[in-house]
Amino acid sequence: MTQFEYCGAIHVHSTYSDGSGSVSTIIHAANEAALDFLVLTDHNSLGARVNRWEGWHQNTLLIVGDEVSGRSGHCLALGTNRRVNHRQLPQDILNDINRQNALSFIAHPHGTYRSLFKTHNHAWKDWTTTGFTGLELWSYMFDWIRDFRYYRFWGHYRHPERYIRGPHPDTLLMWDRLCQTQHCVAIGGVDAHARHYGPLPFVVFPYVDAFQTLHTHILLSKPITQTESDIQTLLQALGAGHCFIAYDFLHNATGTRFHAADGSLQMGDAVVYNRPIDLCVHLPLKADMSIVCNGHIIQQIYTDTFTFCANTPGVYRMEARLNQTPWIYTNPIYLRAGALPQ
Repeated sequence: MTQFEYCGAIHVHSTYSDGSGSVSTIIHAANEAALDFLVLTDHNSLGARVNRWEGWHQNTLLIVGDEVSGRSGHCLALGTNRRVNHRQLPQDILNDINRQNALSFIAHPHGTYRSLFKTHNHAWKDWTTTGFTGLELWSYMFDWIRDFRYYRFWGHYRHPERYIRGPHPDTLLMWDRLCQTQHCVAIGGVDAHARHYGPLPFVVFPYVDAFQTLHTHILLSKPITQTESDIQTLLQALGAGHCFIAYDFLHNATGTRFHAADGSLQMGDAVVYNRPIDLCVHLPLKADMSIVCNGHIIQQIYTDTFTFCANTPGVYRMEARLNQTPWIYTNPIYLRAGALPQ
């Protein structure tokens, strides 16, 4: 199975909302970080697209989305042709995105933190909603800030990697639960703002630094063409779940694959289970690999290549750790017991 892999950063803010950098500054940082694509999602704004920034800039494709930010949580809308009213009820927001044939990802689903006295709650608050494409399984900024306290600022700033724990446990649990009844795509988001804080003479998480941490790798069956059509090509693959999340700060995860041995399935694909099937994992180097089925670890091994027999229906995925730190999360292969969910 020949696949073409493209690595990028999703969930970035510019001066059109609460980021500190202009779009040109952000694009320059993306080029410097050698990103293939970048998804800009300002709060309740498509200003960067209106001002014609969307498209190719040297070797980086800028895709402009919208972080629809309402009182009940935030949702990344990718591929919409107009702004979504953030004052609607959460289900109406998702319905609006679906009517535009666009993608919707629940942003930082359990994103809460307490920096000093006040708890900041940016979590998704209505899990009765339906129709979203997936969720931001791993939010780098909310991961970093989860245990943040102002009196520990210098350590957090100098050595952010020491405070990275991986996806929020509740988000991981929710994702595995949702995958039992629906196709639910997991993406990684950096939530980059590159902010200035008060009198500090430096920027916290400059864009170029953030762009070298958490990536979403998208797999295509044919190469991109560096034309406008590449936006739709990448978004279609993302919506299908043909992607994986990698904390590339640890090691570049390019080359990771999770697929059927006969080449009939890749991550994100779903079929009705009618016989045992061999599933294969390939990593760019040896790591602590876990095979997960229906949210439960069924096998663990230290290796870079592994094949196992999926002899029961289930939602199968792989996660890997390097030096006990979370590194890679693939989207699942769905082997359904009955008819595929609509």
